[in-house]
Amino acid sequence: MSYLNLPKGNTYSEEAAYSRDTLVKLLSGASGSLFTGYLKISTGDLLLLLFIFQGQPFAAGLLLGKKISPLTITNFCSRLADVSHGSGLISLHETDPVLLKSLLVMVQNRPYIHGPVNTIDLKDRLSSICSDGSDAMIMLENCGYCNFFYFYRGTKISDYWSDPQFKRQADFSVDKQMLSYTSGEASCRILALVYQQLNAMESPDAFSLTLEGLVRLFMVEDEKEQIGTEGSQSVNPDDQLVLKVLEGARCGICLGGAIPSVLGKKNSDILIDDPLASDRHAAIQIINGRLLLIDLQSTHGTTINNEPVSQMEIKQGDRIGIGSTVLLVQSINLT
Repeated sequence: MSYLNLPKGNTYSEEAAYSRDTLVKLLSGASGSLFTGYLKISTGDLLLLLFIFQGQPFAAGLLLGKKISPLTITNFCSRLADVSHGSGLISLHETDPVLLKSLLVMVQNRPYIHGPVNTIDLKDRLSSICSDGSDAMIMLENCGYCNFFYFYRGTKISDYWSDPQFKRQADFSVDKQMLSYTSGEASCRILALVYQQLNAMESPDAFSLTLEGLVRLFMVEDEKEQIGTEGSQSVNPDDQLVLKVLEGARCGICLGGAIPSVLGKKNSDILIDDPLASDRHAAIQIINGRLLLIDLQSTHGTTINNEPVSQMEIKQGDRIGIGSTVLLVQSINLT
């Protein structure tokens, strides 16, 4: 494990082996409430984070080793398609709003100052934050353990620790805790990241998503359901069009149909099991001798090879994106 360790807040559910069942159970437990916190899924050097605010999915992020990137919630769902049963760990953590914002600041913003503590006059930096009455967040990273210190209008209001070796001094203020932690030989190995831009942006797709919808997306499919199981074929020999699900709830299966066909969640020729898909999302048909994919004014749009499109010619090998589902155009038979 070489990813960054984050403050846990109040652990709602301890780390367990990752499975779709456990994911569904944790999301179900957080839905229908005012739960605030984050879902953490780790596998190898990859750490996936889903941030939840007052019972609603708010944003997401990815940590690959020590590289930090924001994700849309849709991209978070797509990334989860690559995490197989038992290959990682999953846990759910309840936080206060300040810790949640600190995590979002880390994921979504670039630090104003970044360097070893022994090259930064941390005491002077703290003095400037307090005298200016500015908002700031400081992260101290020591051997992969991240500790957060949040300042509101120059007031030292909150500190959050992940380093298990640190022992809090009950009579120390937040700034004294920091200076004590970074003193002596530790100063050469501790990295300080000072953030003055404290943006905590909601994911652009969050407005249309709910935890209940994510539960439906990730719910394990019953073998008796007609949608089939992973690796099964839902095609006939005379199908003109075959699409293979590369990412999404039905990853691994093939979907077949005639041309023209409508793709969507309901009332469509080829059904897409994805809460981000519209009922009638896109159409595939021949116009003037060209095989076209046409977006049917869907809510979340359609992509071909990761590019948003309203109408575009498709060919074998192209990848169609609908919500968090990616479909490979596996075969086309127009004879």
